[in-house]
Amino acid sequence: MKLRIQPIRSLFPAMICGLLCFAFLVIVPAAAFTADSLNISVGTNGDATAVFQFTLDGVIENAIPQSMLEDQLAKGLATSSSPPQIISFDKSEATLLLNGFATTTNVPTGTEYQTSTMDFSKAQIALQNSAVSTVISADFSPKITTVTFPDGYSRQFFSSSSLPSIDHIVLGPGQSGTAISTPTSGTLTVNTSPEHTHIYIDSVYVGDSPGTFSDITPGDHQVSLQAGGFLPYNTTVTLQAGETTQLLEELEYAPTPTKQSGAPDAGMIIAVLSLAFCSVAFLRKE
Repeated sequence: MKLRIQPIRSLFPAMICGLLCFAFLVIVPAAAFTADSLNISVGTNGDATAVFQFTLDGVIENAIPQSMLEDQLAKGLATSSSPPQIISFDKSEATLLLNGFATTTNVPTGTEYQTSTMDFSKAQIALQNSAVSTVISADFSPKITTVTFPDGYSRQFFSSSSLPSIDHIVLGPGQSGTAISTPTSGTLTVNTSPEHTHIYIDSVYVGDSPGTFSDITPGDHQVSLQAGGFLPYNTTVTLQAGETTQLLEELEYAPTPTKQSGAPDAGMIIAVLSLAFCSVAFLRKE
């Protein structure tokens, strides 16, 4: 039985096909990292423990160095006080210590906690500037972010690229949570179409819609609504102490950029060329 060796020249189309398919994958990055949840538990001294759960794409899971992931997570969860310390890390979960995550202040009814803000987009920007940005895309915004205080009170945010500051008072011994007090702040409830629209009050990001935001100083406030693919909406709302103001708004779609005729996408060109060379390779083999 003779072993037939294909001439290198006959394999050339197939080699070109493979190279073009590889180039196509490089041009169109694969979604390799998805943030699932972030659970932050605030301690009595203001430090917090954060458990970050995420999903890595199985095809290129090993293509992302663990050191790079640790670095990007630390940047994404950094607060204004100090960088987080990584306690444990694996391919699906990271546990971090957030020193000074909340400031504590003694008040007549107990202890007031004010948490730091977080900007998860910092991690995405850092990854985009890294060497693997051409083959890896990532979403560092958790689908669910939960912040829990020492008394069990918690706040949740959904698919938010940032975590706003939260004020909460943990009642001291002998204090009743039903005590009547004179309201000194107003509340704003925002509902938009589409949902998960970014909400800015006086140029400060406070969360995504739908959402209710309390402890706002009475008076006029500038509210900005922003969502990808839609025109930003800006308005002024007037809040009254002890009252809830509702803002309902449907954003307008942003104009779609006109594509120049005769300028097809690079991905489409590579896909067509790949199919052509694969066909040539198959016909030559036959």
